[in-house]
Amino acid sequence: MKCTKSMLTIGAGLFAVLAIAYVALPQFQTFVLSVAPFLLFLLCPLSMLFMMKGMNSHQDHRDTSDKSAPQKGEPEQPLSIKR
Repeated sequence: MKCTKSMLTIGAGLFAVLAIAYVALPQFQTFVLSVAPFLLFLLCPLSMLFMMKGMNSHQDHRDTSDKSAPQKGEPEQPLSIKR
């Protein structure tokens, strides 16, 4: 699953940043400890946001030479009804 892999990668990166901030900035250790659970809680929605953004960027670069298909924002023409 690509989403799980990206979420684990982002989580590992976030954990590394928090660990480095905890060690490098001793005056902010309590702040880092208090904000870490909140950031880890936001990990799932943020990874979903980045994943959806990545999926939409691939759709923008598709081939536009096919003019028979209706374009985005252009309503489809209704079929004529014969009586």
